[in-house]
Amino acid sequence: MKQSLRDWWLTVSNPDPELQRRGRNILIIGLSIIALVICSLPLAAIQPEPWPPLLASFIGVLLIIVVLILVRRGLVGWATIGMIALLTTSFAIIPFASGQIGLVPMYATVAVVVAAVIGQERHVVFAVAVSVAGMIGQWLMLAGQRQVSPSPSEVVAVGITLTIVCGLIAGIGTRSVRRAIELAAAAQSKAEQLAQQLTQANQALEARVAERTAALQAALAESEQRQAALAAALAENERQQREIRALSVPILAVRDDMLVMPLIGALDGERLALAQQRALQAIEQSRAQSLLVDVTGVPFIDHTAADGLVALARSARLLGARLTLIGVSPEVAQTIVGLGVELGDIRVARDLRDAVMRGARA
Repeated sequence: MKQSLRDWWLTVSNPDPELQRRGRNILIIGLSIIALVICSLPLAAIQPEPWPPLLASFIGVLLIIVVLILVRRGLVGWATIGMIALLTTSFAIIPFASGQIGLVPMYATVAVVVAAVIGQERHVVFAVAVSVAGMIGQWLMLAGQRQVSPSPSEVVAVGITLTIVCGLIAGIGTRSVRRAIELAAAAQSKAEQLAQQLTQANQALEARVAERTAALQAALAESEQRQAALAAALAENERQQREIRALSVPILAVRDDMLVMPLIGALDGERLALAQQRALQAIEQSRAQSLLVDVTGVPFIDHTAADGLVALARSARLLGARLTLIGVSPEVAQTIVGLGVELGDIRVARDLRDAVMRGARA
């Protein structure tokens, strides 16, 4: 609760950070002066004539409260001038009340130091000028009166010297503080700019990464679609090739016990294996006794093709069917003879009609 009350009291209604700093210093100094005045009231009360110092203390407290109100409302510039004027005026008129200068000029340094803490260079100059003018006025107007040692000239000389020295020091300190604050503000502004640039760069990088990620995902999806289409095309191609291979080796039923397998084109090992497989399956399913192989459309038969036909005849014979070779051209006949291939159980017919008639007679 105390911390919250302190924060509330030191709040200055001004957006400028420098004015906020000066305003908080005025609030702290003003409260300290009020506390000192309150503590000095018992000393004033025991004086032979207490009312003048008590009244002066009351007026001074009221004026300081007015200064603090100005600070709270954000009028830090006016509050600074008011605080300096109040302090310098107070130290200047105190000797006139008692007729004794004494050590009062020494307190002028307090106004100068306070100006350095709450103001700028011009406020320090103002405090020094008013304090020096007040001390000179005290010396000129009260020098004719009998003073208590030390002498007025010595006190004023020391007071002026201390005031000027403190003014120089305070001015240098104030300038250094202001310069440090300006540098800190510039550094903060630069840091904020760099942070903003970094944020913009990060946003641009994130947008670029998101864009490239989206493009990569789109390319990946397109690649997957192409792979799927290619796989489908390959599957379709394989299916068509199977159908083409099946159509390249057709098997037709001439009668219940007779099958015809016309062959067209060159006979390689793969095609002979397919022909053997389809022929044996058809013989087993139909229980045919004759397999007519028409080679009218075969341009030539090499040793491999001849051996394949012989192997097909032997396999068919094991299933109870005999193979008849139809449409052997003179070139194919010369090739078979030239290769020395023994046809064995393979029967030969000129054409399909002759083979069917022979099968019918058998």
